Amino acid sequence: MRHLHYLLFFITFSVSSQIEVTIDSIISVDISSKKRAFSINYHITNTTDRELSFFLIPNTLIANSAGSLTLFPVYKIYQNGIFEDVDGPFYEKIYKEQEEIEETDDVEKRKKLIEEITKKYTLEYNNIIETYKKNGGTNTDEAWIYKNQKLLQSIIILKPNETKNYIIKTNWNKERYYKIDDKEFYLNENDKFEIELSLSLDKLNRKTSLSLEEYSKFEKDNNFLHGTFTSNKMEINFGE
Repeated sequence: MRHLHYLLFFITFSVSSQIEVTIDSIISVDISSKKRAFSINYHITNTTDRELSFFLIPNTLIANSAGSLTLFPVYKIYQNGIFEDVDGPFYEKIYKEQEEIEETDDVEKRKKLIEEITKKYTLEYNNIIETYKKNGGTNTDEAWIYKNQKLLQSIIILKPNETKNYIIKTNWNKERYYKIDDKEFYLNENDKFEIELSLSLDKLNRKTSLSLEEYSKFEKDNNFLHGTFTSNKMEINFGE
């Protein structure tokens, strides 16, 4: 049994030591009476002498409670050292224009923005499908093609001992009380808050988004990462 414990520890340590995730700084500024903007600066380092790859969309984030099978960094909030598992106060942004739409009270302006964004992403969608077919792709399901190509575009490659820096920009609407199902959460302005990022790198649950050949390639590639990699904690400002 002792040998088994040593083996499990060695495997866990070997996997988790391949990359390091570090939050460098968190900058916040009030941009209105109802909004505070945050810039979370972090880096990922390949600590090995091998080239490593993984699926990740590094510049947005999602709450731990909503982060199943995500491509985004997952964040956890700690209040006075205690982890609070709640969906908020930050929310992922699939499209960078999403916030502009949400903040626009002018109905006509909102309508125009939605039309422009729809046109933009329809063009992107059609270009992805067309490129896939030009490159000899054989799948005829356009929804699958789009999902497949966006997944493949999310691959990050780190050369041996390479570090890549990223910034996540997000906002807090200054709401302090959150209730989701039976979970309640209050951001007391006098409490200490910390944030932690986790990269839930997943290659083994992507079968529906990959061809059989692609899935087999990633599954067999030990340098294509699968696992959870967690950053340091850093204090974050939810005070007045």
